[in-house]
Amino acid sequence: MESQSRNVWIKEGDPSKLGALYKDGYEDILEERRHTSDFRWCTRSRNVQFYQYRHPRNPKQIKDSVLSSDRVQYAIEQVIQESGTTPEETENQVHSILDEMAHNLNLSSVRCLAYVLTKIIKRLYRRIYVNEEGIDTVRTLIKEYPVLLMPSHRSYTDFLVMSYLFYHYDLPLPVIAAAMDFMGMKFVGTLLRNCGAFFIRRSFGSDKLYWAVFTEYVQTQMCNGDAPVEFYVEGTRSRTSKSLSPKIGMLKASLEPYFKAHCPDIMVIPITVSYDRILEENLYTYELLGVPKPKESTSGLLKARSILSEDFGNIHICLAPPISIRTFSEGKINRHIHSLSPRYIASLTKDEEVLLKDLAFVVILTQQKHAVISPWALIASVLMQKTNGVQFEELVKDVEWLKRQASNCGAYVDWPGNESPEHVIRTRLLFHSNKLTISDEDLVELKQISPPSHVDNKTSKDTIISTAAMHVMTSLYRNQLLHVFVRIAMVTIPVNSCLQETLSINSLFEQYTFLETILSREFIFQPGKTREDFNKVLVLLQHAGGLVIDEERNIKIKQSVNKYTTFMSIMFKPFLLGYWVVCQYLLSLAGGNLDARPLARKAKQMRIETQQLILGLLSEGIIKHYEILSLDLIGNALDSLVDMGVISREKRIQDIYFVPQCAKVSRIAAKIESMTEVPATHITDFSTFIIRTVTAKL
Repeated sequence: MESQSRNVWIKEGDPSKLGALYKDGYEDILEERRHTSDFRWCTRSRNVQFYQYRHPRNPKQIKDSVLSSDRVQYAIEQVIQESGTTPEETENQVHSILDEMAHNLNLSSVRCLAYVLTKIIKRLYRRIYVNEEGIDTVRTLIKEYPVLLMPSHRSYTDFLVMSYLFYHYDLPLPVIAAAMDFMGMKFVGTLLRNCGAFFIRRSFGSDKLYWAVFTEYVQTQMCNGDAPVEFYVEGTRSRTSKSLSPKIGMLKASLEPYFKAHCPDIMVIPITVSYDRILEENLYTYELLGVPKPKESTSGLLKARSILSEDFGNIHICLAPPISIRTFSEGKINRHIHSLSPRYIASLTKDEEVLLKDLAFVVILTQQKHAVISPWALIASVLMQKTNGVQFEELVKDVEWLKRQASNCGAYVDWPGNESPEHVIRTRLLFHSNKLTISDEDLVELKQISPPSHVDNKTSKDTIISTAAMHVMTSLYRNQLLHVFVRIAMVTIPVNSCLQETLSINSLFEQYTFLETILSREFIFQPGKTREDFNKVLVLLQHAGGLVIDEERNIKIKQSVNKYTTFMSIMFKPFLLGYWVVCQYLLSLAGGNLDARPLARKAKQMRIETQQLILGLLSEGIIKHYEILSLDLIGNALDSLVDMGVISREKRIQDIYFVPQCAKVSRIAAKIESMTEVPATHITDFSTFIIRTVTAKL
């Protein structure tokens, strides 16, 4: 595929001056702010074009519309009948929910935040690049259709930057679905509410009133086009820089008006926000290792002001081509079926549920497609395979090679075309000097990182935890590249581990399918596209010389094992090893007896005990991959095994317990063993490690 390195000057003039401002259709929106008055910019008159069928309403009128809606009134009647509460009590509950939830968007607060945010952003970031074509498209669409903004979510910075972006371009400011965590922050919570944030609970359960108010609040703004609605399809921030499995609750509420013919069409705009350096990299690292994150608070925010002296590089924001729901759903659903029931009763057909799930996956895959890969992500990928250090000259060669492979796969690599590879890599190493050292002999090594202030002294001095933190933080940036290569690796792993001279395509596909199934919580695979993805990878690998296939459609193993297939396999080995260790933990609960039934455990207990087991294995030197200590990896492995029916769920009173089916676990472990190198340790030994490390605390 054609390389997409950023090496094209698109404006006339001196490239040395314009190159940093404009590249490949991206514009830096911070440069002007560094040379003109921030106050004048924030208080300027804004020429905003709204949805053409919008009836102007203020936040109070939106709330009144929700309260008087058929949906909410119907829910009130239901609750009164079912619970026996008085109409006054039930209506007070509705008012309370709406007051807690609703935004209070007003321009005065927006201008205030814009001024403060401009000062902060200019201190933190060098440039914010935005694709101009995406902005032009949104400017046109927003006048003709209700718009859903669906950004990727890697940092708290995401929603602030999105609002800043729309303010900069005189676009209608979005209303943003925010977690309740922010609402309790003094002053900050109020300011965010006044700038368009509406706060929703993470779980509604069976609360009919809350569901009704939430659904109506979202839909009335969609249908009237009060403002673009923004939310994160992943549901929460990704602490690992990998995309999370989509959550469709908010998507369902937002698109139901189209299914029930309230809106002729809705435009969904996937947005990718890519960071050179993640603001919360330290917090994420220790949170993944089991250290609870500090509660969001205004005092905590003020204490964190020391980061204003640090350099976090560039942000790239790509607004992808819009997805028309009318076009996307054509021939897949029958909207006429909803004419048989009142529109305010929430009811979607099975076809519509499937469509929403497909759309959610398409949005995330689109976000991945438009991600900007930084040189540091390439460097981190190499360093994760050379944890004992690598000579600078060798590092340059490996990074250049990896850049070519990523570009050939369609990745968008932010590689300056007017700089030598040595200069690009050395400047990025200096930029991330908090994570590595460069000796006088040009040996590049990872170094231990400084823990956040909330980490206790015992944890910060623990050698294994400190080493794991160093590896986990580096993996956050390597992970930005994994979506590019994961399907390739699911082909190269079986090829590299094959002990025969040839491997049939059918056998390879079976192993590819197994890997996609077990890693489905770790990476994003669109349902129903397994065979299509597999065939595309075969073509790509053949073209790149990574696979040699004979006339009988068998893979020649000896000719197919090379640097390409080996590098890709090693890149994903930690995930397979981590999943294998999880299987060993589950088997150890029954003492290695496949017919025994272990005691049921809660998921949290399983995660903690597995992490304790990994601590023991690392301290004994049995395994070397410190990143598998991540609670995210452990949790994904357990969830995947539940999805596969390998772990059974049992509901007891209010809690959910899990029981591994040891025979099935053993078969999964054996399949993993056939694909990657694992420690030669008998499963009953792991019980000893658990007992030895049961008192270990992170």
